[in-house]
Amino acid sequence: MDRTAGSSASRSWWLVPPVAALLYPYAVKALYESGRLLHEAVTGANYAVAWLVMAVSVGLTYGVFAVSIGVAYRLAREDRLSPSALRARRVAHLAMASPSLFVLIGVLFNLLHSANGDYALWWILWLAALAAVALGMRTEGTDTNTARALAPTWLRVAHGTSAVVIVLAFLAWHLLNHASAVLSINLNEAMMKALRSWYRSGLVQPVLVALMLFQVASGVTLLWRATAARSDLYRTLQLSTGALMSAFIVSHLNAVFVLGRAVTHADTTFLWASGAPVGLLPDAWNVRLIPHYSLGVWFVITHAGLGLRAILLDYRISPLVANRVAWSVCALGAWVALVITAAQLSVHGAG
Repeated sequence: MDRTAGSSASRSWWLVPPVAALLYPYAVKALYESGRLLHEAVTGANYAVAWLVMAVSVGLTYGVFAVSIGVAYRLAREDRLSPSALRARRVAHLAMASPSLFVLIGVLFNLLHSANGDYALWWILWLAALAAVALGMRTEGTDTNTARALAPTWLRVAHGTSAVVIVLAFLAWHLLNHASAVLSINLNEAMMKALRSWYRSGLVQPVLVALMLFQVASGVTLLWRATAARSDLYRTLQLSTGALMSAFIVSHLNAVFVLGRAVTHADTTFLWASGAPVGLLPDAWNVRLIPHYSLGVWFVITHAGLGLRAILLDYRISPLVANRVAWSVCALGAWVALVITAAQLSVHGAG
């Protein structure tokens, strides 16, 4: 048997993230179709089929992140990575950002008035990534290990400090405002008006936007450097959630400031983010916002919890305590994400 072919076959799992990302839009489309089936169901059998299709489509949609983090973690346990393996690891992290990347590309082509341009670019992007990983599988035995190049300490400190400022000055209150919609849209709007007087002020908003952009730039730099080093499960989760958050921030800023305010002159309220008056699930385009927002909320809180764990360990807090704190914050993030997603999905026909 050809040794190169055999070794390539043993690394075929490297291809899972780019393949999953390539097919991600069709999992989202299946989620939309399941919602349509559920809306049109008239008998018990129809409802059963619709819920089954929905369960499968939800698993496929959110499974992109699950399989990608599995591949990334398996590669992260290697002491040293060849350039080919490192490329596969970074592509896996890119695949984790699929929900927000798909929204970002969709909004960009919406601004360009191109109906199917987002799907075309998506195929080009992920076929290129797939080819790059496949080529690396064949050359794995001929390249040398990648040298580790850790990010400077000041950048990590600055990234964490700016994150704390964003959380205290804006994010915690913004998420609380979104969560209030599950109780009442009127309560949500009243709270939003009060909060906007602070974070939309001429002094605060430019600073927040600058900090957000710094989070993206510093986060991508830290991610790029960190993927060349060995990581445990917690570090891999931190890098993975950070990958999606970088894409989420860029996508959200583009949607709010460019599409919302500059082009359509919309009031970017909770109802706007929830696809009113149609809603998220009943609309073939809006449905992509469900994993985008739900994972964005969950992962920003989880990412902060994992950062807090690292700080606790630096201060010689026992790993058991630090790990429990991280998992508790992760559970809190999941709960907040479920509450906000439930509130968004309740918007159908609201104006």
